Formats: sequence, structure tokens, C-alpha cells
Amino acid sequence: MLEQFVLGYGFVFVYAIFGLAGFIMGWVAQRGNYCFVNAMSSIYTTKSYDRFGALLILFGISALATGALVAFGIVPAVDQYYNNFFFGWYIIVGALIFGFGATLAGGCNLSMLYRAASGYLQNWLELFGMMVGTFIFAVAIWPFQSYTMASGILSTKQGAYIEYLPYDIFHYVSSWSVGITALLLGVPLVALGVYLQTKTRKKWASFGIDAGTPGTVNALASPITALNSIPTSRIPTIKPSSLLGRIDIADVKNMILLRIPYSVNLSTGLLVVALLMVFVGGAGYTFNYLVITSSDGGRFLEYILMPFGVNLALGTPWYNNALAVVDPSVLMVIMLIVGAFTASLLSGDFKIRVPHQKRRLLIGFLGGILVGIGVRIALGCNIGMMWTNFAQLGYDGILFLISMLGGVGLAIKVQQHLV
Repeated sequence: MLEQFVLGYGFVFVYAIFGLAGFIMGWVAQRGNYCFVNAMSSIYTTKSYDRFGALLILFGISALATGALVAFGIVPAVDQYYNNFFFGWYIIVGALIFGFGATLAGGCNLSMLYRAASGYLQNWLELFGMMVGTFIFAVAIWPFQSYTMASGILSTKQGAYIEYLPYDIFHYVSSWSVGITALLLGVPLVALGVYLQTKTRKKWASFGIDAGTPGTVNALASPITALNSIPTSRIPTIKPSSLLGRIDIADVKNMILLRIPYSVNLSTGLLVVALLMVFVGGAGYTFNYLVITSSDGGRFLEYILMPFGVNLALGTPWYNNALAVVDPSVLMVIMLIVGAFTASLLSGDFKIRVPHQKRRLLIGFLGGILVGIGVRIALGCNIGMMWTNFAQLGYDGILFLISMLGGVGLAIKVQQHLV
């Protein structure tokens, strides 16, 4: 396809943009304790929709922003739809396995990396498990899956603009079809997210819990923390009408000085900024603008084995068709870890953490294996497939979201029976 550069500064600039965006994502995720799995698990455990509402706002604003950039001719439409993947059984099955495994392991692909960078040993084992799971997928599952995809068995065969909602709805890709589709997809997501947050915070107000209080942010983010477990000494007055929680000048100062975590919606907004940096900066150079953590994290095993003379890309299925070793998205993952480590170190959060229950280490590793298998079956993780696909104005992200919710709920049921 023809390259259509938006910013013609060359690949050095693209690598710099991807690296900076990765650093921002790691920093923000660490400071905001931003985890897709916790946002979903809190629906089942604490009946809280605050962080899940933030996810919907993230998806909605991403769709609106990228759609506007395409509709106004700033970014070519091809950059939005080029990497829309095929749709098939594998997205539903893979997202279900991923949601189940990530819940057991204690983090999605984003939180796995920033928590590992913050010293959580369990998440390091999850990352290693994901490498093993990727290898299992490559050897045992990918040959069958690729056959069904190539043959169109419970699968589409084209992807790209065929999976692009502006084309699917209007049968034509133009500025107006993209703009209208972005509004149809983005506005309801943002509205629903705001509604769920407002409803949840009103319920918190009845308990006397403040969404903007640092002590409650991380507590309510945990999938195993109930509302009544928060110490009464941390309960201030809530402002449920504030979408950012209780933010005042002192809070802003303390967030800048890394004394308190970022509010969930501030984190959401900053993550959208990182996405847009890559979407604009990488236009014409790379179309994998947020295909991170699942492909690159899972391929770390390949990088580890290379110094020992083992090159999985030469003869192992999937590896020889995956992204190049030297790729902007690889740098993004590395810088995400660097950003999270820097934030945790400067804020005083960094600490080597070993769970009290040593079985959590084994569970983290086994969950990581399921994460690796799930994201590869689904062709991407909660970042590279779900969030990115909303920004691509595709429909695979919607199906991934529904199936992942099912996997998270199933894992919580299993955990409840094991406790």
C-alpha cells in the first residue's frame, strides 16, 4: 500500500514518539493503578462501576478523537482500518481465556507490566508464564487456527476496511461516513461511562466514601476489596458530581509531587493522549499503533533465547510471521516498563513484593500461561485488540470486551469456591 505520512520526520522520529508514548502509558498506569481486569472484576465483587465506566470513557473518547482526525483529513483513513484484524471464533474464545487467566494472575497486560516494574514478583511470573503460553500457542494452536482463518471456517478472510464500521454501515469510506460512525460509537460509550460513574459515586456517597481520596482509590480498585473494608478514618465528604473525583489545588500539587495517585479519569485522559501521539506520529510508517504487550511481551522468550543460538523465528509457527525484533512497538513496551519503574521509584512505591500466600506465585505463573494463550488466539490483548479496535472504529473490540467480561466473571466464581 502507498505510504501516506502525516509527519515526515523519518523513522527516528517515529521511534521517539512510540518510546515517549510508552513511557507516558507506564507512568500514568502506575500512578493511576489503571487495570482493565480490576475495572471489570469490581463489577462482580464490590458492585462498583466507577473504573469500568472509565474504560468505556477511554474507548469512547479514543473513537471520537481518532475518528475526528480522519474525518478532518489530518490522518488518512487507511491508518485507521489497515490493521483491523479478521473476525472469527478465535476472538471470542481467546478473550474469554485471557479474561480468566488475567484475573487469576492478578493483572491485565497493561497492569502486569507496570506492577512488575513496581516490584510485584507475582506479575513477573505472570509475564514469564505469558512467554510460555505464547510458545504453547505457536506450536499447538496456531497451525489449526491459521487454517480456519485462511479457509474462512467461522472466520472472515479479509479484515482491513471490510471490518471497518464506516464501510460496514455506509458501504463507503469517506470523511462524513467516518465522522458519523465515530459519533455513533463514541458518544454512547462516553455517556454510558459517565452514567455508571455517577451512579456508583452516588452509592459511595451513601457510605461516606470519596472517589477522590487516595486511600480509597487503590482499595476500591482491588477485585477482592469490599466497600465496608475501607477504614473509617479515610472517609471524607464526597463530591459525586465531579467526574474527576474530589480534585482541588492541593490534590493537583500532591499529584505533581507524586504524593497521591492520579484520579481514574485523569489517567484515562492521559492514556488517550498517548494513543493519539502514536496514531498521528506513526501514520504512514507503522499501522500497529497500539499492538503492544501481547505480541512483544509474549515474544520476549524469543529475545531471551537468541544469545544462546536459538532463533524461534526461523522454524517455529507464528514466530516467523510475527513483528520484527526491532520495531517501534517493542520500544514502546520497553519504555512502558521504564515509565512505570520511574514513577514507582520516584513516588516511593517501588518495593520487591512477595505475596504472603506463596501459592499466588504458582497461580500467577499458570494464569500467565492462559494469558499468553488467550491473547494469541484472540490476535491481541486488552490494549492491542480491544482498546485499539475501538480507536480503529472496528467491531472486534466490542466482542472482545463482552467475552473478556465473561472470562473475568468465571475466574471470580472459581476463586470464590477455592477460598
